[in-house]
Amino acid sequence: MHPEHTRKVIIMSMSGLLIGSLLFIFGASLKASILPLIANYIIALLLTISSFLAVYNNHKKEPYSIYKYIMILSVVIILMITISFISIIL
Repeated sequence: MHPEHTRKVIIMSMSGLLIGSLLFIFGASLKASILPLIANYIIALLLTISSFLAVYNNHKKEPYSIYKYIMILSVVIILMITISFISIIL
């Protein structure tokens, strides 16, 4: 594949991780109700999983080491979001 395609995949997956994380942080900062937190958690989780799957599918085509790093980063962000969601709920 072209380096431009690889760059586009990396930028899009990292931006999905960033937007998902920031959205969850915004939802966690709202103390009025639990419903915005749940909605932002679901959206953040979907964005993170879709970023992971995009990188995973491209990793099957082109085995670059940066793809492995982004997949590990995605799993870490999923764990952090889930642990903080559970701690806020309880």
